[in-house]
Amino acid sequence: MWCRRLSWLLWGSSGCRWPRSAAVAARGHHTAPQSLRCAWQLHGDHLELRYGNTLMRLDFVWLRDHCRSASCYNAKTNQRSLDTASVDLAIRPQAVRVDESTLFLTWPDGHVTRYGLEWLVKNSYEGQKKQVMHPRILWNAEIYQQAQVPSVDCRSFLETDEGLKEFLQNFLLYGIAFVENVTPTKEDTEILAERVSIIRETIYGRMWYFTSDFSRGDTAYTKLALDRHTDTTYFQEPCGIQVFHCLKHEGTGGRTLLVDGFHAAEQVLRQAPEHFQLLTRVPLKHEYVENVGGCHNHMIGVGPVLNVYPWNNELYLIRYNNYDRAVINTVPHDVVRRWYHAHRALTTELRRPENELWVKLKPGKALFVDNWRVLHGREAFTGYRQLCGCYLTRDDVLNTARLLGLQA
Repeated sequence: MWCRRLSWLLWGSSGCRWPRSAAVAARGHHTAPQSLRCAWQLHGDHLELRYGNTLMRLDFVWLRDHCRSASCYNAKTNQRSLDTASVDLAIRPQAVRVDESTLFLTWPDGHVTRYGLEWLVKNSYEGQKKQVMHPRILWNAEIYQQAQVPSVDCRSFLETDEGLKEFLQNFLLYGIAFVENVTPTKEDTEILAERVSIIRETIYGRMWYFTSDFSRGDTAYTKLALDRHTDTTYFQEPCGIQVFHCLKHEGTGGRTLLVDGFHAAEQVLRQAPEHFQLLTRVPLKHEYVENVGGCHNHMIGVGPVLNVYPWNNELYLIRYNNYDRAVINTVPHDVVRRWYHAHRALTTELRRPENELWVKLKPGKALFVDNWRVLHGREAFTGYRQLCGCYLTRDDVLNTARLLGLQA
C-alpha cells in the first residue's frame, strides 16, 4: 500500500512530477522532488518520512524537542536549551515543507524548526538501527595472526598522535593492542596507561603489582592456570580496559590466553539465536568475597552474560567469569535449565582451540585488553614471576579515540 501511494505521490495520477518543492498545511501526504527519493505523510501523532532508503516515523513531540534553532539549542555548548517538559504532548505542526535537503516545520506558536534530511536519517531511530556503534573485526587465532596487527613502539605511542592513533585503532578493531619497548617498571607502565585514560582505582589499588604469593584472596595470585574470563564481573560496571606488563619471569609456562568473546557470541547467535537472546535477558549475580590479612571486601555485580544495545542488538559487553559467578537465585525454575543450555553453547565456542590466541608476555611488551569484549586466561607456570598493571576508565579511552578522529 505504501509503495503504491509513494508512486502516486512522486509522479501523480497523470505521470507528471511534482513541483520542485511542496509546502502545505499540516494534513495529507506530499513529496519533495522525485529525484530526491523523498516523500512524507502526516499521521495523527507523527510524520512519516521516506528519504533515500530509510523510512522514518518521527513523533511530533520528538520533532519539537530536538529543534536546533538558536532559542532551543546552544550550538556552542552542544546542549539543549528547550525545556522538554514545556512541550505540549499533543503538539502538531501547522505547516510542513520539504526542499532539496531540509524539512521545515511550523508550530502553532509560529516557531519554525528546520532539519537537514541527512541529519534525520543519521539521528532517527530507523537510521540508528542500521548503524554500528562500534566497528570491530571479530577474530579467532588464525584471523588475528593473518592480520599481522603491528605493535606500536613506546616512544611513538607516548610522543606522537600518529602512534597513539594507530594503537587505538588496533584496540578498537580487535579489542587488544600491544606496545613494545616499554621500560619494565611499574612507574613506566603507569605513564603508558595515562597516555590514553585516567587510571581507575579499585579495591586492588591504583596500580596493582603482584607475584604468586596469594597475597589476595584470588586465584590470580597463584601459579595455577586460569581459565578464560573477564575481570571485575562483580562490579556493577566492570572495568573497561585492563593493562598487563610482565616485568620479570624466571621460570617456564605462564603464557597468556586471549579469546574474542564477541566472536564466540556471534557464533551462538548464528547457530542458536534463542540461546543468544536468553543470555542477553537473564540477570546473574557475580560476587567477590575477600578476607585475607587486612583486605576485607564483599562486592556484588548484577547483569546478564551478554549485554546488547536494544535498538540494533549490537553486543557491547560480555560478563563471563565462572570463578566469580554467585548462586543463581535470580532465575525462575522454568528458565534456569534453558539458561544452562545457552551458557553451555557459549562456553563451547569460547573453548574451541581455534579461538584461542596464546601470547608470551615478556618484559618491555605491554598488553591492553578490552575487558568488555576479550576474555583472558593463563597457563600454569613455574619460577618467580612479577606482573603489574591497572584498570582504565572506558569513557576516557573512547574519548581519546574520538578526539583523534576515530569512531568509538
